[in-house]
Amino acid sequence: QVKGFVHKDRSPPPSLNDSLEGEIQAFLTDEDQLHTYDDLTKVNPVTPTTVLKCLQARYSVKVFYTHAGCTLVALNPFQPIPHLYSLDVMKEYHCAPQPQEFKPHIFIVAEEAYRNVQGQLEPVNQSLVVSGESGAGKTWTSRCLMKYYATVAASSSVVKSQHTVERIEKRVLDSNPIMEGLSKVTVVSKFKVGVN
Repeated sequence: QVKGFVHKDRSPPPSLNDSLEGEIQAFLTDEDQLHTYDDLTKVNPVTPTTVLKCLQARYSVKVFYTHAGCTLVALNPFQPIPHLYSLDVMKEYHCAPQPQEFKPHIFIVAEEAYRNVQGQLEPVNQSLVVSGESGAGKTWTSRCLMKYYATVAASSSVVKSQHTVERIEKRVLDSNPIMEGLSKVTVVSKFKVGVN
């Protein structure tokens, strides 16, 4: 070494990819906690890998709903889970002062839309978008939403009999074939409508 000369490491600085990979690995090392992320916006870093690992971890402990900010991610359990959609669960979400504080569920989305309609002086239209690939559970989710609204509407009416709830629910659910038909319609251009 020459006096007064400082040896500099000539290796390239760590790339952004190396840094991100390090963050991903650090996040994924605590696999036992991945299922606790009920909102994917809390995942850090947010990458396809970290999001998918969190969803896989939640699915493995039979948690099928996860928030992603104001969006709800639903995973198809491919098996009946009746207790998740019972009348008691519907009432719990409907009667809760702050349903957003509950675990993620399709009934939170349903209740927020319901309250937005009910809470306005002038009626305000609300839309819920149920999207996914074939077999993802769109029809089931739509039925759950319709059943929820039928139940809530019947429970807020003067007559609160089980028969009334079932009658309203049947009418709403009977509209499902129409909804199914509409879900297959796509806009091909501004002037043409196609059916998938």
